[in-house]
Amino acid sequence: MSNDLMSLEAAVNDLTKKGTILDSIEQFYADNCTFTESDGSSRQSKTEQTTHLAGFFGSLTSFDGATLHGQAVGDNFSASEWTFNMTGGDGEKIQWNEVLVRTWENGKVVTEQYYMK
Repeated sequence: MSNDLMSLEAAVNDLTKKGTILDSIEQFYADNCTFTESDGSSRQSKTEQTTHLAGFFGSLTSFDGATLHGQAVGDNFSASEWTFNMTGGDGEKIQWNEVLVRTWENGKVVTEQYYMK
């Protein structure tokens, strides 16, 4: 287990907890990173993911918090379990329970897979 990877994972997770997910993508993700949703749909680059998330976050009234329940770091691999709380543009509360699995190369995330709980 790499101390460097543990530090990188902690930094990404800290930005996620603060709700600055777009900043974490800019700093820690490879340009050609693949993002795969639990339904199998995917985005094939950091630019596509940033556009997707900017649109999603723009549709919210508020991002109400992200709770990290646990994380694991292995050889070029990390996983984290989250609860995300948000308020939609219509005022309805949104809660996602999700596991994020990342593959790392050269200090950057190259794949991220989402699993809804």
